[in-house]
Amino acid sequence: MSLSRLAPSTSRIGSILSLRSSHHAAVAAPAAVKPEDIDNPNFFQKVALRFKGIPLKGEAHAPKCMFDDVDKEWHAPAALPAMPKEFKEHADRDLVNFPYPERPMYPPQTRLFMMPNAWFTPFQKVTGTSGPYLFFGGLATFFVNKELWVFEEQGHMLCGWILFYLILSRSIGYKTDNWLYSEYQNRMAYFKGLIQEDLKEAVEFRKSSAVEAQSLNEIKAAFPVAIQLEATYRKNVQQVSQEIKRRVDFLVETEAAKERFEKDFLLKYITDGVVSQIESNQGGIRDAYLEDCIKELKSLAAKA
Repeated sequence: MSLSRLAPSTSRIGSILSLRSSHHAAVAAPAAVKPEDIDNPNFFQKVALRFKGIPLKGEAHAPKCMFDDVDKEWHAPAALPAMPKEFKEHADRDLVNFPYPERPMYPPQTRLFMMPNAWFTPFQKVTGTSGPYLFFGGLATFFVNKELWVFEEQGHMLCGWILFYLILSRSIGYKTDNWLYSEYQNRMAYFKGLIQEDLKEAVEFRKSSAVEAQSLNEIKAAFPVAIQLEATYRKNVQQVSQEIKRRVDFLVETEAAKERFEKDFLLKYITDGVVSQIESNQGGIRDAYLEDCIKELKSLAAKA
């Protein structure tokens, strides 16, 4: 028995290979799909796309990364209003030597995060750029060496606090400043709204007065003679009313003076008549008057 029968023939192997190759060609895997084109990407694909700033399928805009505002400097969209040059609270104020203080838009420039730039400028003009740093560095070293500036046990934590401040200011400083500015604008808008509400009546009155004045001017321009006659008539009526009032007041005062004079005269006449009768003792009126007085005194003494 020949072993050649057990060995596969080359034609059979070729046919098998050709069938396998054709099968693989028929069921070959599709081309690689990008993660942003997948309908439902998995968690890690979403994270990768978010860090790359690539929008997912169906998103119109790229996602906003949390690190987009890092290391940004905030600037106000509008500058503060300047003081008018011709404004004076008093005519004698000297604006040249004593100008009005203006609020700066931004804090003064600093170096090393806390040292004013004005400290470095005088040295820099003489020693160059490195002179101020060497001076302040040497001064700090001298203070530390001579123990004029003593560090505590926790002094090394100052570096950590500085690093913490830098991280916060560089990471959320821009967002914080932007939020504070928006809140400030909303607060100012609220107070302006209150002022507008308080002045609403005044504004409406001013508008109505302007309309009335305009209409009156138009009437004057259209009917000047009638307006003049009406004004003259009103003036004459006012004069007549004032004259009548003056005469009525005069009559009232005259009658009051007459009544007052008659009253005083009658009182004086009666008083003089009684006094004259008592002095002349006609009909024993004086004795009768004295007896009545004595009786009243006795009655009062008895009661006491």
